[in-house]
Amino acid sequence: MEHDASDQTDVAVVGAGPGGLFAAFYAGLRGMSVRLLEALPFPGGQVAALYPEKRIFDVGGFPAIRGAELVTRMEQQARQAHPAMHLQEAVTGLRREGAGFVLTTSADRAYRSRAVVLAVGIGRFRPRPFGAEAVDRWSGRGLTHTVTDASRFAGQSVLVVGGGDSALDWAAELAEAGAAVTIVHRRAEFRAVESAVARAESLGVRLRRAAVVDAILGDARRPHMALVRSLQTGEKDEVPCTAVVLALGFEADLSFLRAWGIPLEGRSVVVSPDSMRVAEGIYAVGDAVAYPGKLRLIASAFAEAALAISACKQALDPGARLQAGHSSDLPAGA
Repeated sequence: MEHDASDQTDVAVVGAGPGGLFAAFYAGLRGMSVRLLEALPFPGGQVAALYPEKRIFDVGGFPAIRGAELVTRMEQQARQAHPAMHLQEAVTGLRREGAGFVLTTSADRAYRSRAVVLAVGIGRFRPRPFGAEAVDRWSGRGLTHTVTDASRFAGQSVLVVGGGDSALDWAAELAEAGAAVTIVHRRAEFRAVESAVARAESLGVRLRRAAVVDAILGDARRPHMALVRSLQTGEKDEVPCTAVVLALGFEADLSFLRAWGIPLEGRSVVVSPDSMRVAEGIYAVGDAVAYPGKLRLIASAFAEAALAISACKQALDPGARLQAGHSSDLPAGA
């Protein structure tokens, strides 16, 4: 394994999603050297991989911004810190050595760092299957689990299955792109934020509450219709569809962290909410972490990243202030 011992950084950030990108930027703002490692071939994490076309409404300063554009802007911001950025290089091991850490990667390399920030999101993820052969068998033949380009569905009849924010947001994006959209959710009320439901309705999305998809029918190439059953009456009807989006969420796995000595409670890393500290020299931010009052928002990840980096700065340089002051008063990299 190739060692990069001469290139030790103050901080190694594992994961280049929004939380990781902001942590890298803020480390540079606090005058720290930083390395950013990402398993995917591009920055952005889940936002870039799963929701590039989804419009995000809860990031300060943007009335609405598509996921791909947010990632582009965040990467530009992070690069102001001049991080050593390694894409398509998964961290496969983390161990303490001396006063710092050694991170090994899928590129058969080892990097040294004085501290580590884990911004691993929900971990290794895969789409949650529908669970019925009559539906799942259409995977790759008109059935998808994410929408990366809404425009390619223009003129189609699209069935969206799910009731969360992503399901409603995708339904709205598809309708705006010119698709005729029906969304089916097994519960009487959607889990999505109220404004997302209202937006979908305003765009003509047909909302089928308390209903399930029993089967999808079609020819050898693509689906033509879905059999949708009301859970209230038991009646079935045929809903035209030439494409199906299963927005049922993702099964995530953070268990690999245990091999690195990171304790988990349930599916989360438990941190101190005032510092995002997991253990000496190790911090965690974003969807991977849990603490009382945790909100799973991108905006929360930004605040957590600033807390983690500030605590890290003070731990590495005891004379440093926890609060850096206003960024407008600081030179870049200060």
